[in-house]
Amino acid sequence: MPGLFMQNNVNQQDDAKSITHFLSRVFRKVVRLVIGSVSLPALIDILKAIYVEEAEKKLLREGSKPTKSAIALITGLDTRVVTNLLAQNLDSTIQNQNVNPEHALIDMWTSDPFFLDSETGQPAKLPIVGRGRTFQTLVVRAIGRNITVKTVISRLLASDNIRVIQEDVEKVELLSELYSPVSDDRAKQTEVGLIEASRVLSAVIHNMSSDPEVRVPQQGRWTYRLNKDRYKEFRSRVRELLGRQIKEGELLLEEFEEPTKKPGQITVGIGWYQWGDHEPEEEDE
Repeated sequence: MPGLFMQNNVNQQDDAKSITHFLSRVFRKVVRLVIGSVSLPALIDILKAIYVEEAEKKLLREGSKPTKSAIALITGLDTRVVTNLLAQNLDSTIQNQNVNPEHALIDMWTSDPFFLDSETGQPAKLPIVGRGRTFQTLVVRAIGRNITVKTVISRLLASDNIRVIQEDVEKVELLSELYSPVSDDRAKQTEVGLIEASRVLSAVIHNMSSDPEVRVPQQGRWTYRLNKDRYKEFRSRVRELLGRQIKEGELLLEEFEEPTKKPGQITVGIGWYQWGDHEPEEEDE
């Protein structure tokens, strides 16, 4: 019996390592989409909140009582962290995040009386370096000492949030309180990409917990032996193929779509995509 227990334990560890390996591939794509827009601390806080929320649902589905201790056990979080997260919902966790350091800095610049002009109540024009009410102090308080003032100024200049004023003492002036680290077009593409990824995972999760007769289509086909010189030709042919299928899919959705919005209706859809294991910049090589 001990031998069987040890073997099962080894198998579970191997499964965990395998899952972790493939999870890193998924996370890498997510990080590539959001890096520069969402900070790691904000992402970690959101992930903790989701872990607790999903752990509570899992325990309820299994007929177990979702105690703080049980949630802590399956999430690996301290019970005190679980308690704090249970006291707020995911939406409030997201709302309370400064999703990147630049947001945190602008928020402090526009709300902390120390950095406001005493006469106008507006964000003060700040000398770049030095102690006291300076941009350097603002960076240290809002972001920390590990990020240089030059780096922050460069980012905010690129997003048109500030301008540098050449006076006796070089200063920075806040021009806009709305920091947008990515263009509207890229932000929309990021949003679409994350939504589509979540839909693929929804199909996988559904199929893992469903009987064969009610599983939804969720498959892929690929080859490891494509000549890279023919990739663009392949992509063009795939676009034609999927274009025809998309039209057929739209007709099918229209056939089933009810004419007006009513309570109790659900959302369904079909997805098409082509993927490869190369980077976009490699296509022009």
